[in-house]
Amino acid sequence: MKYWTAAWLERIKDLYAAREELTAAGNGAAAPAPRDKTAAAARPDAALTAIDQARKEQMTAPGLQEPAKKALAALDREWGGLTAHRDYPMIGLDNNAAERMIRGPVVTRKNAGGSRNGDTARNATVIWTATATAQMAGLNFLTWLTAYLDEYGRNDGKPLAGPDLERFLPWNASPGDLRTWAQPPPSPG
Repeated sequence: MKYWTAAWLERIKDLYAAREELTAAGNGAAAPAPRDKTAAAARPDAALTAIDQARKEQMTAPGLQEPAKKALAALDREWGGLTAHRDYPMIGLDNNAAERMIRGPVVTRKNAGGSRNGDTARNATVIWTATATAQMAGLNFLTWLTAYLDEYGRNDGKPLAGPDLERFLPWNASPGDLRTWAQPPPSPG
């Protein structure tokens, strides 16, 4: 199993390297060889073809050990999902970015003893959604939240609605607000 595993890790490593080349070529950045966009675009397909051929050949090979059979069966079952990134280049090969994004809320939930109360879970969801939306838009969450709460206070503590609320959605905000909200909050003192 040691050599079988090492060979599969090498195939996967090649796929990731090819994807990095393609991404770099698409962004106009200098990438490891091959540097031209056409060659870079062909590399991920070649890596996937190598994986596909190996899985098909090995699935029919006699004497394959049970762990390898299970791994290949899962690869066969999930092949469509595993190759979806070809049609959607903005999607990564794995979910590492998503895992990193939810790490903060997950750690907070664990430190707080979980989400046993439905209201607490719903409130946490709203807060984490707002935080992630601001961060994805390149905003400083504290600056953005302070601006929102200031506006809320100017509204006599009544919830904002309509254009007053929509102004705080990053996709509706003015360029000036976005620049302001991207800055760190002023230092107290």
